[in-house]
Amino acid sequence: MQADRTFNIATLIEEQKTGRFAAGLLFWCFLIMLMDGYDQTAVSFAAPAIIKDWHVSRGGFGPVFGAGLFGTLIGSFIFGYLGDRLGRKKAIIIGSLFFGALTYASVWVTSLQELMLLRFLAGIGMGGVVPNSVALVAEYAPKRLRATWVTLMFSGFSIGAGSGGLVSSALIHRFGWPVMFAVGGVGSLLVALLLIFTLPESAKLLVLRQRDPQMLRKLVARLRPDLNIPADAAFVAGEAREKQQRFVLKLIFSDGLAAITPLLWIVFIANSMALYFLQNWLPILMEGMGIDPRGAGLITMMFSVGGVIGGLVLCRFVDRHGVAAIISLPVIGLPVVAALGHGSSQGWLMLAVFATGFCVVGAQYGLYAVAGMIYPTSFRSAGVGSAISVGKIGSVSGPVIGGLLLSMHLPITQLFYAASLLFLIAAVFSTILALLYRARFGEQPAAEAAFEPPQRSLLHDS
Repeated sequence: MQADRTFNIATLIEEQKTGRFAAGLLFWCFLIMLMDGYDQTAVSFAAPAIIKDWHVSRGGFGPVFGAGLFGTLIGSFIFGYLGDRLGRKKAIIIGSLFFGALTYASVWVTSLQELMLLRFLAGIGMGGVVPNSVALVAEYAPKRLRATWVTLMFSGFSIGAGSGGLVSSALIHRFGWPVMFAVGGVGSLLVALLLIFTLPESAKLLVLRQRDPQMLRKLVARLRPDLNIPADAAFVAGEAREKQQRFVLKLIFSDGLAAITPLLWIVFIANSMALYFLQNWLPILMEGMGIDPRGAGLITMMFSVGGVIGGLVLCRFVDRHGVAAIISLPVIGLPVVAALGHGSSQGWLMLAVFATGFCVVGAQYGLYAVAGMIYPTSFRSAGVGSAISVGKIGSVSGPVIGGLLLSMHLPITQLFYAASLLFLIAAVFSTILALLYRARFGEQPAAEAAFEPPQRSLLHDS
């Protein structure tokens, strides 16, 4: 019977056992996120050496940091759309090749204007990788593990961002600041080339777009080696609203998302502003507090280490409690960040920066996971990409405002007080988001409640 050869792709994914396919998917997405994180922060760790080499002011790096993050704003929206149209894999590889080449080209810049232009262009590729990686992992993850998988994948970003501290401490004094961009550019290009042969396309997206049935059968056979998939097997999405449709902006405000999407954006903006203000300026601020360059790099590395641990701790709570799980971290982070400016010893600063990263980066992980839960497959990449794009308003303005405040020669304690206010905003609006989310969708992620009917078997109900 035809029904015996028609498989529900959503149920196939939901009932999978975590094995080689899942491990490979997470490994390769983790690796490209690691390079994305390294390349985004390479300029921050190179900045103190560039300031001394070129004799430029610290505040002059505000536009450089902002330009790169403005590029990620544009890239996350453009590549989010391309990922839904061309496929997650193609969008990730194109974005990776793009930012890898432009990061490597930064080795030869001779002015802040040249560096700003290349950071902007590279940022377009960096921003494009994130929403498609989130969407790809979310579409292969069982619902009970979706936040955990997204967080494990995205921990690569923080590890990559933190590894810049190790590279700068070990190599800049020997080879100069260009080594930061050489390592990032070459590494990103190598990983992008490997992804061509190793990264799977989204099986759900292939079903929805009705593309390449032969590739789809091979992917399902790798995903579920315990099943015998016939050569003439057919696949259905198995989700009520998951059908092929052209993305239009109003979709991310439909079916109960009219208030949830803007609230998600506000929390993204506030948390991203705090995250990128701290991530970009910490090496310079630490040196301004009297820490030597190598020590400043190691202290800043603790920001990313704390972020990885915070994200891993938070992910299980997101799987169980959804949006409500992200409220606690901004509340804890507020007094910690306010106290950073009063640090007196390198040991205390390492602990405080670790705790700060735990809260702000951990909350960012939670937001990526929640965004991946809210939107359905048909426009998940665009939905996540739009949230990340709007969040880049905070990513861009945070470093730029930091540069302006530094140019005003404000005390460092006041700079950290200003950053702590962003945690208050994030806490208030994430609370409102959680309450509205629960009222509209209950305990289930929105994509499940609004778009997925009960699933009873692997076989489509014909």
